Amino acid sequence: MCSVLFADIVRSTMIIGDLDPEDAVSHLGPVIEQIMTICEKNGATTLFTGDGALAVFGTPHADEDHAAKAIASAQEIIRQIAGKGDQSPDVRIGIHAGELLVSDLQHTQGREQAFLGPVMNISSKIEAAARKNVVTVSETVIQSVGTLFDHEPVGELQIDGRNKTLKLFEIKARNEQLSRWASQARRDRSPLVGREAELARLREAWSRACQGEGNSVLLLGAAGVGKSRLTHELVEDIAPEAVDLWEFNCFSLDQTAAYLPIIRALNARLKLSDCRSDAELEAKLSKGIGNTRFLDNHTRQALFSIFRRARTEVEQAAGDPSRRRRKLNDILSRMILSTRKEKPLLLLFEDLHWADQGTLDVVQELLSRISFLRVLVVLTSRNATPFTSDQKGRLQLLPVPPLGEDDCRELISRLLGPRGDDGLLRDFVDTMSGRTPLFVEEFAHHLRDRLDRTQNSQSLHRNLADLEVPARIQPLIASRIDTLDSENKKALQVAAVGGLRWTWSTLTETLQRLGFEAQPRLTALIENGFLETYGPAENQQIRFSHALVQKVGYRSIPRLRRSRLHRAIFEALHAGADTDDLEIAQAIARHADQGKLWQEATEAYLRCGELASRMFSFEAAVSYFDNALRCVGRLKAETGAQNVYELELRVRRGLRVSLVASGNFRRILEISQEAEKLCDDAGDRVSKITSQIDQGIMTTILFDIRDARRISQRALDSATELGDARLQANAAFALAQAAWFHGDYESAKTAIDHHAGLFQSEFRTVETGTTGSISVLGIATRANAQSMLGQFDKAEDDIREALEIAAETGKVYDRSFALIARGISCWKAEDDTRAAEALRMALKISSEAGIDVLSCFAAAPLARVLTRNRDFTDARLVLTKSLGLAREMQMEAFVAWLLSAEICVLQEEGRAGEAEEAAAELADLCRRNGYFGCDPTLTCF
Repeated sequence: MCSVLFADIVRSTMIIGDLDPEDAVSHLGPVIEQIMTICEKNGATTLFTGDGALAVFGTPHADEDHAAKAIASAQEIIRQIAGKGDQSPDVRIGIHAGELLVSDLQHTQGREQAFLGPVMNISSKIEAAARKNVVTVSETVIQSVGTLFDHEPVGELQIDGRNKTLKLFEIKARNEQLSRWASQARRDRSPLVGREAELARLREAWSRACQGEGNSVLLLGAAGVGKSRLTHELVEDIAPEAVDLWEFNCFSLDQTAAYLPIIRALNARLKLSDCRSDAELEAKLSKGIGNTRFLDNHTRQALFSIFRRARTEVEQAAGDPSRRRRKLNDILSRMILSTRKEKPLLLLFEDLHWADQGTLDVVQELLSRISFLRVLVVLTSRNATPFTSDQKGRLQLLPVPPLGEDDCRELISRLLGPRGDDGLLRDFVDTMSGRTPLFVEEFAHHLRDRLDRTQNSQSLHRNLADLEVPARIQPLIASRIDTLDSENKKALQVAAVGGLRWTWSTLTETLQRLGFEAQPRLTALIENGFLETYGPAENQQIRFSHALVQKVGYRSIPRLRRSRLHRAIFEALHAGADTDDLEIAQAIARHADQGKLWQEATEAYLRCGELASRMFSFEAAVSYFDNALRCVGRLKAETGAQNVYELELRVRRGLRVSLVASGNFRRILEISQEAEKLCDDAGDRVSKITSQIDQGIMTTILFDIRDARRISQRALDSATELGDARLQANAAFALAQAAWFHGDYESAKTAIDHHAGLFQSEFRTVETGTTGSISVLGIATRANAQSMLGQFDKAEDDIREALEIAAETGKVYDRSFALIARGISCWKAEDDTRAAEALRMALKISSEAGIDVLSCFAAAPLARVLTRNRDFTDARLVLTKSLGLAREMQMEAFVAWLLSAEICVLQEEGRAGEAEEAAAELADLCRRNGYFGCDPTLTCF
C-alpha cells in the first residue's frame, strides 16, 4: 500500500530549448535531484523520469503515513523550488494512493526496480491535470490523511477503461496543531466500551495533580488500541475552566526535526514565530523563562534559531554541544511549566514512539520537575523504550490491552446496529480485528458500507473470507511486519499462506522443505508476538496471534511466489496426512488449488465432498464438488489432458448424490445430461445408462411423467441388453417411480416384480445414486403401489422388509422412505393412528437430516390423516411448509401430490372457493405432466 508522487517541471522543453544535451542536463538536473532528495528524506524510493521525478512512499518498507509523507514532500518541493524568481521553474505535482506491485526486473543491462499497477498511471494523470505549484491529490489520499492537511475539491478525473471518475483535491496547508487522533476522526465517535478501569486510573491521577501531587502516566499499547481516545475522554471529563491544557503531537514525518512538537505548541501558545525582530523575540522568551541574559551566546543562538524557524535543528556552533542541549532542554521545560497560573496543568504528549530525541529529553526534564506541582503529564506510546531510564519511578505505566471478548462483542453489536445480531458477521469482525477498537470500528463500517450497497447479507456471508482489509488498517499491520528481518519475514509469509492455524510439526516440516532453519524462525516470530502456541505438548499447535497479520502477510506476497508456497505446503500436508479428517482434507485441497495443481486439487476436493456427504453436510459437499469440477475444467483447459474422464465422472456422481438432499433436482438433471454426453465421448455404456436412470428419476419429479417413463424404460432395456444386474435394479426403480406418479400402479408394481430378486437379495444393502439403498427404494415403491391398489397384506410384507434393510444400512434416507410407505399403507387402510405415527416420524427424521424431498413426500398423506381426524390446524401447518418447499425447488410432482391433499383439507373445512382454485392449479399440472393419479372428485391421489 503506497502513495505515488509524480513531479514534472512545467514547460521543460521550452526551458532547455536547443541547448546542448549536457547543458540541458546541467540546467534541469540539479532541480530534479533536489526533488528526489526531498522525497528520499521522507523515506521514498525515487526514479528519474526525464523532465521530473517519480517518488513512491511506502516501499521498500511499509509505512502507515505514506500519504502524509507524500503531501509533506510535495509541499516542501514547491517551497524550495517554485516561485523563486525568473530562474526558478514551475512544478506540477500529482499524488494517488493504492496497492502497488514492487518488483526487481532483470534484463541484459542488469537489474532495476519497477513499480506496477493502476496507481502509477492514475497518479501520472493527476499530475497532468494539476495546476502549477499546487499539490493535487486524489480522494484516496485524502481518505488516508484525514484532516491533517486543509484541502478543497477541484473537480473530477475520468479514469480510462473504467466507468467511474476520481475526485481531485488541492492541498492548502498542514494543520500544525491537529493531533493524529483528531485528523483521522472521519465519523461519529464510536461507543467507549470496556475501558472503565483505565479511565478510572487517569481520573485518579488528575485528582492527585489537582491536589499538588504532580505525576505522570504512560498509556502503552499497540496501534489502534485506543490510547488517544482515553486521553480525550479524560479531557472531556474535566470542565474547561478547571484545566490549562497543552497538546504536543508527534508524527512520523517529523522525526528528523528536533523539538518540533515542543516548538509548535509553544508557538501556538506564545506566538513566538510572529516576532519581527530579535528584540521582540527576546522579550517574549524572557517573559517565558524569566530572563535570557544568563544564557551563553551559543545557547541563545540555538534558542532563537528554532523559534525563527530558520532551521528545525539545533545549531551546531562552537562550544560544548551536550551542555548546550541540556541547557536547551531546561529552558524549554521551564517555558512550558511557567504558564501555570491558577489552574492545574494537563500536558498531553501523543505518539511518543515517533518523537525525536530532543523532544524525549524535554519530556524527561518535565517529569523530573513536576513532583510538587499541580501538573499531570499524560503520554501515549506504542513502546516503552524511550522511558526505560526512569530509575526513580516517576512514570506510571498504564497498559491498554485489546478488548475482552464480551466488551468486543458489545462494541461490534453497537457498531453494526440492527445487523449486530448476525452471529457470522460478529464473529468475523471479532476474529479479524484482534479486538483492537480501531480495527473493530473499521471492519464494522466496512461491512455496513458493503451491506448498504448490496442489501444482501447472504452474498456477503459467502465472500467474507475474500473481504479486503480496510485501507486505513493495512499499512499499520504491514509496517509492523516490516520490522522483521528478511528471513523471519519470509517465514511469516510462509505461515500466512498456510492459514491461521498449523500443527507445529507441519509448519516446521514446511519451513524446512523451503530451506529455512525452522526452530529459530518460529522462536523469533513467537517472541515478536506474531505467532503463539497452544494445546498439549504432544500435539503442539501454532497460530497467528492476530488474524490481520495473516491476511496482510498473505497479501504481501506476489501471486507467483504465493503459488509456489501453496505447492510446498500441499506436499508437506499430503505426505502421510490423515485424509479422513475433513479439516486436513480441506487444507490439502485449498493448497493444491491455490498452487494450481489441478489434478491433485480435484482429487482432494472430491475427497472433501465424500467426507462431507457422510456427515450429512450436503451443502458443504456441493461446494466441494463444484470446486472439484472447476479444477478438472482448468486441468483440461490448461494441460489438454484427455485422461481425466474417470475423475470427472466421479466428481459428477458425487455432486449428484449431494444435491439430492438439497432438492436441486434441476441441477441434478443438468449434471446427468452433461455426464451422458461425457460417456458418449468416452464410449462408456455403463455410465451412460446410469446417467439415463438419473434423468428418468429427475424428470419424474420435475417435468412430464410420460417422458420420464420413456427415459427409464430405455435405460432398463439397455441395462438388460448389457446384462448388468445392478443397472437393471436401478432402472426398474426409476420406471416404477415414474409409473406410480403417473397413476399406473399396476405397472409400478410389475416393474419391481420382474426384478424382485435383485432388490431382496443381490443388492440388499447396496447404495444407489441417491442417498438411499436401491433395495429399500425398490421394495418400498412396490409397497406404495400395492397400497394404492388395496393390496395391504402384500404391502405390509414389503414394508416390514424395507424397515429391516433400513435398520441394517443405518441410513436416514432408507428409514424415512420405508416409514412413508407404512404411512401411505395405513392411510389407505384407514388405520389413522399407525399412519400418523409413521408419517410424523418420517417427517421428523427427514427434516432433521435436511432431506426436503422426503419431507414433502410424507406431508401429503399426513395432512389427509389429520384432516380425517378434524385436526385442520395441524394439517394446514404441515401442508404450508411442504408446499412452500416443493414450489421453491420446482418439484412439480410433489406440488401436485401436496395440492391433492390441500384440496381435501379445504373441502372438509367447507372452503369451496379456495378448493376450486387449488383444483384448477392441480388440473393444469396433471394435463401438462401426466399426473393421472387424481380421480375426477379430486379427493385422492
